[in-house]
Amino acid sequence: MIKVGLIDLNLQCRSRIKSLLELQHNQHFRVTLDVGTTDELKTVKSALGPDVILLDISCGGAAVIPYVYARFPQTHIIVYSDIRDQESVLECVRVGAMGYLLKETSIADVAASIVATYEGGSVFSPSVSRLVVRQIQQSLDYQANLSRRERQIVDGLRNGLSYKLIGYKYGISLDTVRQYIKRTYKKLNINSKGELLAHYRS
Repeated sequence: MIKVGLIDLNLQCRSRIKSLLELQHNQHFRVTLDVGTTDELKTVKSALGPDVILLDISCGGAAVIPYVYARFPQTHIIVYSDIRDQESVLECVRVGAMGYLLKETSIADVAASIVATYEGGSVFSPSVSRLVVRQIQQSLDYQANLSRRERQIVDGLRNGLSYKLIGYKYGISLDTVRQYIKRTYKKLNINSKGELLAHYRS
């Protein structure tokens, strides 16, 4: 039996999914969590913690994901939402979502995704998968163009380190850090730290 959680402001949607999941003959699902907001989690007994949660991020965005994990550390979260913009999808993945399904997904595919996630996998709707793959490809392209030292300095900038701290971390002078940064900007055809960070967020 797989314990399933539903967090969605739309009561009608929750009721529909709950009924359809419990009618699945090839898998045994039990909905142990059925709430509209994360605020309601405070009253849920930890023993009822789901194995997999379908979470609509319409209320609270990706920021609610760490909160849900803090309440149920052993669960796996699949975002189940109509929100499909790239920024939202990638932010959900960054903070720990193990899958991302659009609400147009058939119940059979939702059920299969719950099973796959429960067994250690990750499932994304096709259009969402394309966004995630594109982001990975962009990151790999940037990495391929840079030397090892340049990648280290980029990581330092992404982590909020100053030029001085980057130099200290890698045992190089401040002037050398500046030279590497200039070289990196030239390779990536950008002119500022802001552009660099924007590339990695896109």
